[in-house]
Amino acid sequence: MAAAVVLADRGYLELSAVERGKQRRVRELVFSLPGGGVSPSAVRYADSAGGYWYQGSGQLGSVTRNRFIHWATSGGTLELAEESLDINLLNNAVHIKFQNCSLLPGGVHIFETQNNVVILISTSQTVHRLMLPHPARMYRSELITESQMQSIFTDIGKVHFRDPSNFYVIPTLPGLAASSTASAAWLSSDGGALFALPSASGGIFVLNLPPHNAHGTVSTVELKQSSVMQRLLTGWMPTAIRGDQSLSDLPVSLSVHCREHDAFVFALYQDHKLRMWSYKDQMCLMVADMLDFVPVSKDLRLAAGIGHKLQLAYSETLGLYIGVYLHAPKQGQFCVFQLVSTESHHYSLDHISSLFTSQETLVDFALTTAEIWALWHDDENQATVKYINFEHNVAGQWNQVSVQPLPDEEVDIRDDQDPRETYSEAIFMPGQFTNAALLKALQGGLLQIRCRKHQGMRPGAVLQPPWRQCSRRSGADQRLPMTGPLTGLRRQAHSASRSPGERGTRQR
Repeated sequence: MAAAVVLADRGYLELSAVERGKQRRVRELVFSLPGGGVSPSAVRYADSAGGYWYQGSGQLGSVTRNRFIHWATSGGTLELAEESLDINLLNNAVHIKFQNCSLLPGGVHIFETQNNVVILISTSQTVHRLMLPHPARMYRSELITESQMQSIFTDIGKVHFRDPSNFYVIPTLPGLAASSTASAAWLSSDGGALFALPSASGGIFVLNLPPHNAHGTVSTVELKQSSVMQRLLTGWMPTAIRGDQSLSDLPVSLSVHCREHDAFVFALYQDHKLRMWSYKDQMCLMVADMLDFVPVSKDLRLAAGIGHKLQLAYSETLGLYIGVYLHAPKQGQFCVFQLVSTESHHYSLDHISSLFTSQETLVDFALTTAEIWALWHDDENQATVKYINFEHNVAGQWNQVSVQPLPDEEVDIRDDQDPRETYSEAIFMPGQFTNAALLKALQGGLLQIRCRKHQGMRPGAVLQPPWRQCSRRSGADQRLPMTGPLTGLRRQAHSASRSPGERGTRQR
């Protein structure tokens, strides 16, 4: 996980959140369905990752200052880690394995309440609510001066994952759609946990887990677009009665905007239409065809929009912004809208901007009320981060974020280079060592100088380090492996930042 710092007139630079002190100890927990569940599915969803900054992360006196949670999914394994740029967090990492399940891409949603941090998780067979103590309840002092403290994951081993009030098996009817991995989740005003998922019979179904420690049963609501005649007669008809499915029924991306006593479920469908549903009224309040904003849409209209993505951004002063990425074989396009409502509760979209993208592959994007931040894969499959102001950028020029490259596992030595000097430069590159490691090395060096001075040795006489004792090899390009305890820690830290599946293919 990384943070970004702004440089005046130059853009943004990635700052890697490195470990401080001892190597992270990762605990493993296993969740198994009662009775073992069904046999594992042959379908394996794509790996995904994300993060969450605490609401008080920008407040100097807050216990959550510069503190965040990041997560990664691979198959049936969820990695959770809490990090801080200021202090050491103890017991801050955990792996949760869901047996016979696969986590939906992007199916991890994190929320804060006054007393808890709530993590909502969606898998191919289950939904889960994970209740953890809020840091403000663990440490009540207004100004944190300790160099280390316990993470919210410290007592996660005491959580009862099979508590019926905090998990639910997705019912076979309507069932989860096999051809869509979209999902959304939110907390209701009364503390309930809601999960919006694509239905196997078309449309969206919402599972509602009652508030924590409250008696109640899980309820299911299905949202489905009815036919023209049915809309004229009733405006709503459950999918179980209709039984048919078309491109207009299958959402490829979901997002939710919560209101005081309702939630607007935004769904981008395979037919390139954006629909807004009221969860409380179970009605479709708005439909907008995204192809109306595409210059040449003939070819795109004939294809299913399986690569489209949707994000929301809200401001109390500016209102709700909707960002849509329309995937096309040759050129992608971002469209940004603002939701407009009338006194009669009729809704429409105000088109703000359209931005066209290059041939790079979009991994994911985030939306603010002023900018789009996007993560891409280029032609060489390297990750790049770019951002753009969608209102005040007539030229459509994307700004590059300077990201920190991953360290090479081997050092290339040309014939005209001294292996000792090249190896030494690679070891002492900026960012290779944590502050704690540098401090320990300095303390050790000072202690060695004192010992030599006490023994009457010349102050400048020091032993040559091991890499100074290696001899030059002849021949063509040489490759010296990056070994040693400090380099091993560096590799392991970078390995922890990758998904489990990626690490399995890159380790040597």
